[in-house]
Amino acid sequence: MRFLMLCREPRLYSCERLLSAANQLGHSMDILDPNCFLLKLSQGQFEYYYQQGDLYDKHRPEPIKLEQYDGVIPRFGTTSTEMGINVLHHFQQQGIKVLNSAESFRLARDKWQSLQALVGAGIAVPDSAMVGELYSLNQSVKQFQFPLVIKTLSGSQGVGVMLAEKSTSAVSLLETLKMAKVHCLQQHFVAESTGEDIRAFVIGDKVVASMVRYSASGDFRANIHQGGRAEPISLSAQEQQIAIDATKALGLDVAGVDLIRSQTQTLVLEVNASPGLEMIEKVSQQNIATQMIEHLLRKMA
Repeated sequence: MRFLMLCREPRLYSCERLLSAANQLGHSMDILDPNCFLLKLSQGQFEYYYQQGDLYDKHRPEPIKLEQYDGVIPRFGTTSTEMGINVLHHFQQQGIKVLNSAESFRLARDKWQSLQALVGAGIAVPDSAMVGELYSLNQSVKQFQFPLVIKTLSGSQGVGVMLAEKSTSAVSLLETLKMAKVHCLQQHFVAESTGEDIRAFVIGDKVVASMVRYSASGDFRANIHQGGRAEPISLSAQEQQIAIDATKALGLDVAGVDLIRSQTQTLVLEVNASPGLEMIEKVSQQNIATQMIEHLLRKMA
């Protein structure tokens, strides 16, 4: 088989692992930046052109017309979401199998709409709110106790997640984001989970690995990219089912589901459509990359 991975940074651990896994299973894989594509609809046919190199390179090579691929794995970051989804959808319209559809990828990248989908599927999430342009911010924060979590609708690895200790600071922060035209949501702060969350890695109908993440000292966020650490953890059957149900609620094949344990129940914080492999493979000692390729092959069968 001939696979395509949509990713801007082929040297990332996750990309290298997926490429290696595909090769070891006897398949080839190209890793291409979705921002370097030209998508064309020509006489009822789907076409793709790709141009390597830097935009301002005088010696940049001529674009090449790409041949067909058998399967596609989206791994693009938040800054490439729009074009990445357009490229992914171009392949899907031809019946080419993908590991996370364009529609599910887009939904997962929007923190508010993904929370709506989770609650619509009966999955518990922290109390959250989104405010319209003309709604009073002073009134909106009265819906919550403090401290209050404020999240931008896009962002990853803990970036765009802030904690307001009191009403005045929350309103000031929300006003600043509003002026900058950065859309955000407000969310209840689960105090008992401060600096700790769980990442469950789901492929299809199974949690293939899980880890608990601890924040760096003084940080309420437990993201590894913010200086945290991780350890393996065994999830209960109920928690595994929550992670699987959350993945299905967003229509994903593969997901990193972030969970927190409150005093009363396990809640889903968010669902990542392009979860990193490095820390969870090392912590769990699982070959997740190979399992992802095998799942795509099963979809193609």
